[in-house]
Amino acid sequence: MLELKKEKYKEFEIFCYDNKYIEIAKKILDKEYNIVKILKDTKRNYVSIIEVNGNNYVNKEPRNEYIIPQRKLMSFFKKGEALTTLININKLINKYKIKEYAKPLIAITKRKNGMITYSLLVMERVIGTEEKNLEILVNLMKKIHKKGFYHGDFNPSNFLNSNGKLFILDTQGKEMFFGNYRAHYDMLTMKMDSYKEMEYPYLKNIFYYFALLIKKIKKLPLVEKIKKYKKKLREKGWKI
Repeated sequence: MLELKKEKYKEFEIFCYDNKYIEIAKKILDKEYNIVKILKDTKRNYVSIIEVNGNNYVNKEPRNEYIIPQRKLMSFFKKGEALTTLININKLINKYKIKEYAKPLIAITKRKNGMITYSLLVMERVIGTEEKNLEILVNLMKKIHKKGFYHGDFNPSNFLNSNGKLFILDTQGKEMFFGNYRAHYDMLTMKMDSYKEMEYPYLKNIFYYFALLIKKIKKLPLVEKIKKYKKKLREKGWKI
């Protein structure tokens, strides 16, 4: 099993599994990099492609982790999204031999009074196109669920085909703990949002109906209006 390395640099903590990424992390913190492209820049998230020492990486800053008060408070008790992703995905790749994940390389956190005030995840850059064969995605997700893990946002845009090789994006690689509720939630997300003709792969047990209820509640017009209203408030600077 790979050993997680940790180094303090200025007011930040750097985590990685390969020492060569310590120096890359320091260059990122010292702003010694070029921005190739900004993919997303909102109050809640920042994603960009950067170039360091001639190599490209994906920078992901989950700002909502320290902007939203309740999430910032909960970070006192948690590793944080960046570090959790680094640990979980590397475990899935190396221990469980699921090689399709885009590899996280570095996690950087900064805390004040035990709570996260800044975090950054640095990942390998994958160049590809959205996978169109949805049945391939369903079969891959079944394999992941069988190992006891889930995606959390199971839609085609989070799976890239790069020269015939499949890559999984935008997941923390968390373990299921409430029966197979999360497995059903993943499959319902795919079926309801992207692959309506999908033959449902699992037995429809109590966790299926609970996941279906949650999905339907989230699609209620009133709930959709509240989500849009909260999004507008966040764009104005509200911390909700």
